[in-house]
Amino acid sequence: MKARADRLLDRLNELPSLPAIYYQVREALVRPEGSLESMARVLEADLSLSARLLRVANSALYGLVSKVDSLTHALAVIGTEEAHRIILATSVVSVFRDIPLGAVSMRSFWEHSIATGVASRAIARRLGQTEVERFYLAGLLHDIGRLPLYLLEPDAMGQALQAHREHRADLLRLEAQILGITHTDVGALLLEKWQIPRVYCEVAGRHHDLAEDDYCLETSITHIADIITNSLRIGSSGTRAVPVLSDAQWQRSGLEIEDLRPVVDLTLSTTKDVVSAFLES
Repeated sequence: MKARADRLLDRLNELPSLPAIYYQVREALVRPEGSLESMARVLEADLSLSARLLRVANSALYGLVSKVDSLTHALAVIGTEEAHRIILATSVVSVFRDIPLGAVSMRSFWEHSIATGVASRAIARRLGQTEVERFYLAGLLHDIGRLPLYLLEPDAMGQALQAHREHRADLLRLEAQILGITHTDVGALLLEKWQIPRVYCEVAGRHHDLAEDDYCLETSITHIADIITNSLRIGSSGTRAVPVLSDAQWQRSGLEIEDLRPVVDLTLSTTKDVVSAFLES
C-alpha cells in the first residue's frame, strides 16, 4: 500500500503546472519597485486571466458600489495582496477547469470549492478578521488533493466512491484504505510543490482533523465552512455526507451558533455569482 502511495506522489509531476503568469505576477509583487501599473502590465499579457480577474472584482464577492473596468482600477480598489490571492485562485481553477474527471463533475467540484471559499470569507468577516481574502483562498483550495486522485487513480477512486455511496462509508477513510493516502495528504504536497504559502498547505492537509488543538485559524474556519457547504449541497468534491464537526476546530474558530445563519445567508446569496465569475468563459 505504501508503494502505491509513493508511486502516486511521484506522478504529481504529470499534472499541469500553474501558469507562468502567476509566478510572474508574484515576482512583480515582491519587487521593491513594484507598482499597480507594473503588475497590470504583467497581467495584460494574459487576456483570459485579466478578464476573469475583472469579473471576480465586479462579482458579489466584493459588492463594489461602482463597476471597475480596468486592471489598474481593479488592483487599486481591491489591493495588490488581495489581487494576488484572486490571481492564484483563478490560476488554479484554470489549470483544472476543462479536464474531464469522469467520476465527479469538474464544475460540481469547483462549485463546492468556491462555495467553501465564500463561506470561509463570510465567517472571517463575521469574526472581524482582516485580509479576509486569505480565508476565501484557503476554502477554495481545501479539497485540491482530490483532483490528483481522480485524474491519476480513476479506477481506485471509482471504487472508493461506489463504496461510499452504497455503504455510506467515510470517503476519507476509503481513500486511505484503497490508495494508502488521502486527498488531504496529496493536497498539502501538491500546494507545497507549487510553492504556495504554507498556511494553505496546512488547510488542505488538516481541514478534516478532529482531535488536535493547534490549528491555524484558516484551518478551523475552512473546516466549518466545508461542513456548511456540504450541508447546503452546493456542488461536491465526491462525498455525499456532511463531515463530522470537530469540537477543537469549532472552539479554535471563536464562532457562535447565532453566527451561522448570517454566514449561510451570505453564502447562498453570493456563491452563484462568484461561480459564474470564475467558471464562465
